[in-house]
Amino acid sequence: MPSDMYQWRDDAKCAGVDTDLFYPPRDKDLYKPIADQAKSICRGRDGRPECPVRYECLWEAIDSDEEHGIWGGMSHRERNAAVRKWRQKYSHRKSLYDYVLDGLK
Repeated sequence: MPSDMYQWRDDAKCAGVDTDLFYPPRDKDLYKPIADQAKSICRGRDGRPECPVRYECLWEAIDSDEEHGIWGGMSHRERNAAVRKWRQKYSHRKSLYDYVLDGLK
């Protein structure tokens, strides 16, 4: 792991964006459009390139078992699914850290 594990934040595409966007309300009707907007920033579906530190952000959320918010373009439920996929398909070949930083491949 990098020595300064939070240095990636300086390069985050969302720096300066209202953080409320990345913590959509739990209301069923409001959650999806707000979460989709946050994910589009991370994933580069907003007309700009993907966040250059998307997977470092995602790793922080997975490593700390962050239960809320969109991190690295994924919700808590999506992060849990990614960890389950790693356990089933990749854990014998690479660490969870490497799996995440390799772009979930």
